Amino acid sequence: MPLILLTNDDSIFSPGLKALEEALSGLGDLYVVAPDTEKSAVSFTLTIQQPLRVNRLDQRHFAVSGTPTDCAYLGIKTLLPKRPDFVVSGINLGANLGEDTIYSGTVAGAFQSSLLGVPALAVSAIENREGEYDFTAASRIVRKLIPFLLDHPLEEGKILSVNVPFRPKGVLFSKLGHKRYDSEIVEKVDPRGKPYYWIGPGHIRTFGEEESDVKTVEKGYASVAPLSLDFCDERLYGDLKKGEENLLATLF
Repeated sequence: MPLILLTNDDSIFSPGLKALEEALSGLGDLYVVAPDTEKSAVSFTLTIQQPLRVNRLDQRHFAVSGTPTDCAYLGIKTLLPKRPDFVVSGINLGANLGEDTIYSGTVAGAFQSSLLGVPALAVSAIENREGEYDFTAASRIVRKLIPFLLDHPLEEGKILSVNVPFRPKGVLFSKLGHKRYDSEIVEKVDPRGKPYYWIGPGHIRTFGEEESDVKTVEKGYASVAPLSLDFCDERLYGDLKKGEENLLATLF
């Protein structure tokens, strides 16, 4: 039976994480290592300026005073009885589409696990207009993906990002689309008379190809998008190499 590590960025007390753990029961030997408070939008933050505290809630549940990246590190390298066979990060409360993946602690937890050599996926549930989530559908998709990825592991630095709308029509493989934020900046004054600023959500604009994750969920389907940490732009690299001699002569 595989050992499966669960983490997230919404905290160890999140209903999404609880639903995922219940749904994966029987599929593997489950352990949970997750932040003790919400750590949304922390991306790949790694805590190095202060110590991390771990509260062992029971034999299989660890609450960490750090980020999802910290949780992946501690879970894989220290806290679990042996190296996990798979990591699932989620179920996140809300979408991680397009540029969300840059900021997402949920996605970062999965990526960090992959970089440590453990296959991983990130899963997010998208609420309906009434603010309700369908954790059942998201859990069912993950339960079917895990055996496949255990038999066909992705390369290091590659993961699957699963986004599930409320009561999806089905599942489609997708490319990464775009989700741009024109964030509202709120400026106020604290009780001591000093200004402070709060970044709000503001206006959100989504766009992409018909096969993109944003379009897929807009059509009511769950999106499964392959992501990679290789940020190199191959086309731009090729263009730069063509004029390398002339360009470098002007730089040095």
